[in-house]
Amino acid sequence: MVTKYFTDNKLLAFESGRKILHIVAILTCGIVVNSSDSKTELAYLFIFFSVILAYIAHKNLIIPSERKSYGIALFPLAFGILLLAPISIPSVLFAIFTLGLSDALGGLIGLKYGFPKLTFLYEQKSWLGFSIFYMTTCAIAFYFIGFHPVVLIIAALPSLSELFSYRGSDNLTIPLVAAFWYEIMVQKTPNVTEWLWLVIIIFMLWLVYHKKWLNATGSAAALMLAIAIIFPLGPLFLLPMAIFFIIGSLTSKLIPKHKDASGRDAFQVLANGLTAVICFLLFAFSNDIIFLIAYLVSINISLSDTISSDIGTYFGKKTYDIITWKPVKSGLSGGISIIGTVSGVLAAILFGLTSKFIFNLDLTQTIPVILGGITGMFIDSVLGSLIQVKYLTNGQLTEDYDLDSKPVKGLTWVKNDSVNFLSNVLVVLLLIIYLRFYS
Repeated sequence: MVTKYFTDNKLLAFESGRKILHIVAILTCGIVVNSSDSKTELAYLFIFFSVILAYIAHKNLIIPSERKSYGIALFPLAFGILLLAPISIPSVLFAIFTLGLSDALGGLIGLKYGFPKLTFLYEQKSWLGFSIFYMTTCAIAFYFIGFHPVVLIIAALPSLSELFSYRGSDNLTIPLVAAFWYEIMVQKTPNVTEWLWLVIIIFMLWLVYHKKWLNATGSAAALMLAIAIIFPLGPLFLLPMAIFFIIGSLTSKLIPKHKDASGRDAFQVLANGLTAVICFLLFAFSNDIIFLIAYLVSINISLSDTISSDIGTYFGKKTYDIITWKPVKSGLSGGISIIGTVSGVLAAILFGLTSKFIFNLDLTQTIPVILGGITGMFIDSVLGSLIQVKYLTNGQLTEDYDLDSKPVKGLTWVKNDSVNFLSNVLVVLLLIIYLRFYS
């Protein structure tokens, strides 16, 4: 209420008021967490208050704004989840300090002085704001564990994840990423090979950016995913993702007017890679082979779907909607062709066999990787046919929007990236449930 009084009377800039409220509220939560004797009771209390704060945010009661944000309700939810999770209190406190200080300082300085600004997913960010966030998080990590090179890596993932937020969603994602990443990395000392691979990855991303395989936001997303894979268990685990990226980028060049011709953006990178990396981090955290298989299945889905689409579009003459079986334009989501389907199936099989060789999987572990990739490819086409938005332009059905387009099929908010993400998540979740309870 004090902050609201100062902002209402023009004694404090609106954004400054929000950030001060942000710092005070979150650091107060940190004091409570540090002094509490009961993690479980405190967790449920945080979740209870998140519901109340969600109502307050919905009604815009604290600091009214045209840009409605539920961030104020998401950070207690994140803290509640972390207190219920099997991680240490220092990891939770590191996450609270990172959200309370790094996010506030990076946001304030980036907003005022950071130019140029780029749109990462939905919101504009600046490299200056990112740098302030990263340096502040390094200082926090240094406070927790002292002078150690792993500090540079611990700070990297939360800092990169902050770039990809929407209306306060970073108040949930930053604490979750920071806490679990800290828990995974705090006992690790990166070796020379891992540092060398990081340098190689950064150079390669700079190269593919200039080659227009990725744009700036896609490069940042790819760096975030690469760091999440390289350092917990070593660069060998990055190889499946590299196979997908290289082959997918090459096949996309078969089509002169391919939608990725100007470079994949963060949406496309995260739609195809985020589920896989989450599965990988769960494997690094738990050492459960099920999550390694899920990681490989997720990549195989993206690979087989990409190859079937690109090869089918380039070579396919007859393409049919997978649901109605009516002829459709080659390349339209939901459409399949014989050559595209065969290519996708062969890619899934080859990737599965390659994974078997790389990770020394047995047959019972390799078959789910292959079948999961093939299933995901077909589910992607089914969802593309049923729910992906289609437009009617000059009498022709298309998924590309322009001013003359009229939506005639599907949900307007479901684009190709959404379908890729949904099909990936659906198949991976079903696979994990099957392997956990029925195999």
